[in-house]
Amino acid sequence: MTKIKNAKLLRELLSSPQWETLFTSEPRLKDDEIPALAGGLDRIEVKPNRVEFHDIGCNGRDNSFAIIK
Repeated sequence: MTKIKNAKLLRELLSSPQWETLFTSEPRLKDDEIPALAGGLDRIEVKPNRVEFHDIGCNGRDNSFAIIK
C-alpha cells in the first residue's frame, strides 16, 4: 500500500471519507501521488490517523493507497 503524506487532504477525508473528496472542482486530483486504481475501488477504510483506499486489483496490480499526516 502506498502511503501519501498530505495533512490537509487527510483532514478533508476524515470529515468526508468519499472518493469525490480526492478531486478538485476542475476535476483534478488534489495530490499528484495518488495512483490510478487498476481494478476499481473496493472499499474505503477510515482509521484515526489515515484513510485507506483499497484497490480491487483485478489485473494483477494492487494500487491501494493511504492518505496520512
